Amino acid sequence: MNSRKIAVKASQYTMLIVALMLFAGPLVWMLSTMLKTKAETYKVPPTILPDTFSLEAFERLFAVQPMMWQWIQNSFIISFFVAAGAVVSSSLVAYGFSRFATKYRNILFPVVLVTLMIPPSIMMIPSYVLFSKLNWIDTWLPLIVPAWLGGAYYIFLFRQFFMTIPQELDEATYLDGGNRWTVYARVIMPLSKPIIMTTIIFAFVNSWLDFLGPFLYIKNPEMFTLSVGLQLLIGQTSQDLPALAAGAFISIVPIGLLYLFAQRYIVEGVVLTGTKG
Repeated sequence: MNSRKIAVKASQYTMLIVALMLFAGPLVWMLSTMLKTKAETYKVPPTILPDTFSLEAFERLFAVQPMMWQWIQNSFIISFFVAAGAVVSSSLVAYGFSRFATKYRNILFPVVLVTLMIPPSIMMIPSYVLFSKLNWIDTWLPLIVPAWLGGAYYIFLFRQFFMTIPQELDEATYLDGGNRWTVYARVIMPLSKPIIMTTIIFAFVNSWLDFLGPFLYIKNPEMFTLSVGLQLLIGQTSQDLPALAAGAFISIVPIGLLYLFAQRYIVEGVVLTGTKG
């Protein structure tokens, strides 16, 4: 191997190491902090590995904020219904765009895509006024119901995936006495497992990490989600860095597990959505 190839390889590995430090560095520091004692976090110079591994941070976290388990449960419930709503509503709309040959299809689908360009901040005040008129403030309905009305991004993913499924399968189902609902429930959806899992993961993670929505619409602390609860926790334990790190760790565990067990579905689903327009 000549010196030029060695230099290229060295530069590539250097860039990979720098990228790894940028992305993995905060995670490593969080894990290190939550396993330290409170006094260790103020040592100068700081250390990555704690002198003694301790889980006292979790004990202090739940002692300071007994509603942590309630917030975790609330986040799971809301995220579950949001993910379910995203799959059901978006797949139905996408099924219509991919299988129903109407003269309005090529007009309405671009309109759906245009809504992706609308900044969420523009819809914040109108949405709050609407939900206030419906008496939905301080309930979970503003967080869950919109997911059951379809999402432009998920509709696009489902529609692109459905377009890759041969329509000959639809015709065979019709010949067997099936109808459009039979095609949707017994042909299209069973073959769409990758994009279903992708949508579940994206919708669940977006809901789990959402701070602004619960912060705007929920006033009762018992109904808080984990993201809002952790913000409240910062004011209560601002000097207890291990406890804050422990709370942050709890918030990312479900996301990490989702990506760990379903990453192949994400890759497969996203790749297949672009194979046919």
